[in-house]
Amino acid sequence: MFTGRKVSFFVLIALMIVVAGCITVQMPQYVKDKNPYRKEFYANYDKTLLSTIEALQKLGWKITKQENPVVFESDSADALKAPRQVLLFTNVRQSSMLLSSRYTTINVLVKENNEKTDVEIRYFSILSTALRNFEGYENDHFVEKIFNQIDKVISEQPPVEPKP
Repeated sequence: MFTGRKVSFFVLIALMIVVAGCITVQMPQYVKDKNPYRKEFYANYDKTLLSTIEALQKLGWKITKQENPVVFESDSADALKAPRQVLLFTNVRQSSMLLSSRYTTINVLVKENNEKTDVEIRYFSILSTALRNFEGYENDHFVEKIFNQIDKVISEQPPVEPKP
């Protein structure tokens, strides 16, 4: 029925499809706020921003860029109201699995809010398989881990005086 040569040929074709499916992934740098996770931190803006960057680095994320969110969200009334704010972009992380790969990136929006600071995490992932790419904007456990790490770093840091 099937000879060794035919089986090898089909295995080779299947592997080529899997590899081709994993290579053609386009990751956006800016993540839309389809499912943002928000948390208030009772610390000043400077301390929260430094703690957020340190927490991300401790969890293996690299900050690739910092931008004013007004550049990306110019129609947002909140974007114009916040006195100080920054949108942090991270690198894309790849997790290889048996027949697929997951690519993940996050954006973190840090906004001053009187004596508190609002932190918003936007998660985006693509699960790339041989036949289709699946996008996801949710990962509750992952984001909770980041918020917990930010809390931990804030509590470990000495007080930071706000910049004028």
